[in-house]
Amino acid sequence: MFTRTTDRILYTRGTAMLVSALTAGAIFTASTGAHATEATPRTTAPVSTGITAPVSTGITAPVSTGITASASASASASADSGDDADDAQWEALLNSMLSVPEDVLAQGDEATAAYLKQQQNRKPGQALVGFGWPSFGCMGAVAVAIGTNLLPAAKMVKIVKVAKRVGVKRIVSAIKAIRKGKGHTLANDLQWVGAQLLGLEGVKAACH
Repeated sequence: MFTRTTDRILYTRGTAMLVSALTAGAIFTASTGAHATEATPRTTAPVSTGITAPVSTGITAPVSTGITASASASASASADSGDDADDAQWEALLNSMLSVPEDVLAQGDEATAAYLKQQQNRKPGQALVGFGWPSFGCMGAVAVAIGTNLLPAAKMVKIVKVAKRVGVKRIVSAIKAIRKGKGHTLANDLQWVGAQLLGLEGVKAACH
């Protein structure tokens, strides 16, 4: 009886110790695993958003000004054409004055105006000797200018003398210089003639 009781007690104590050891081992294992999990760094793969940042090339696209080479050339050609037409009118006006003989100019306004009107009534196609094809409209305008004292014969004589000495084209160039504010670079006679002719813009408009 005593022996059985002792064996039962020993069995019970051994079982308790085994259970305690197993429990402690389980707790240690769980604790170690938890610490290992925490110590291991988590690596997260980068998530692609599908958006690519633009790459700068440092090259700037040229800015269009809307002006083409052909348009610039056209504008330049148009300006040149306008200058040529203006020059031709001044030359026609001067040639109309030069067409009047000096002896007629010497007779004064009435004789000069009468001569120009007579020439204006010539048949179209008849050339004035030394002056090519006359501008009949220009002659009429000069005659009117003389009659209204806008261009007295005495002033016309002075203009004609300078024109015969330096040439028509040089006087036209002088007019251009005065328009550009460069009249002070001209000789006195050219300055005077250019200024007088610029006062005859209305008369020049009839010259073609």
